[in-house]
Amino acid sequence: MFKLTFSPASPYVRKVLLSAYRAGIQDELELVETGSENDTLLRGKNPLGKIPVLQKPDGDFLFDSRVIVDHLNKLGGGLIPENGSERDIILSRSALAEGLTDASLLVVYSERYAGGETPSKLWLDLQLGKIDKTLDFLEIDIINWSNPKGFDAANIALATALDYMSFRNVRDWKLNRPKISQWFDNVSLKLLGFAETAPKS
Repeated sequence: MFKLTFSPASPYVRKVLLSAYRAGIQDELELVETGSENDTLLRGKNPLGKIPVLQKPDGDFLFDSRVIVDHLNKLGGGLIPENGSERDIILSRSALAEGLTDASLLVVYSERYAGGETPSKLWLDLQLGKIDKTLDFLEIDIINWSNPKGFDAANIALATALDYMSFRNVRDWKLNRPKISQWFDNVSLKLLGFAETAPKS
């Protein structure tokens, strides 16, 4: 069995869970709840203290989500091509989706950790600007994201990022973006494990 640090609201953990579904090993994951003794042990393996951390059956540990997804791909395939230009494309798209998640999380944290003060408008505008530019790009480029071989790591990362934005009310990304909305609706219905891994407070 694998052990995975788990928070029901974390988009990074969800990305790993959906990747496990895609690789066909979701039943081999033991989820370690935040605040438990095992969670403290696993988090301690990442000096940054961030989740997710994965403990492999052989006892080795992996972090962060990108590294874990790459490992799951080696086990079940289908997430990241092994080589060639297609691999470069999927990795670049995954990085874009990850950046969308990062910016969204920074918006959430700017308010959560403001210490009762008004969050920096300059900081919020910077993160929201990144989000808006990425969404504008995706509205044009999303037509290229369909994969006839099934959902890949980039599809999973983007669907997770968009759903997290809705969950935390970061941005109404569906407004005036019908192509992204249509893409997301299709993925949310067909991506294995999407409903089961929906974020919760």
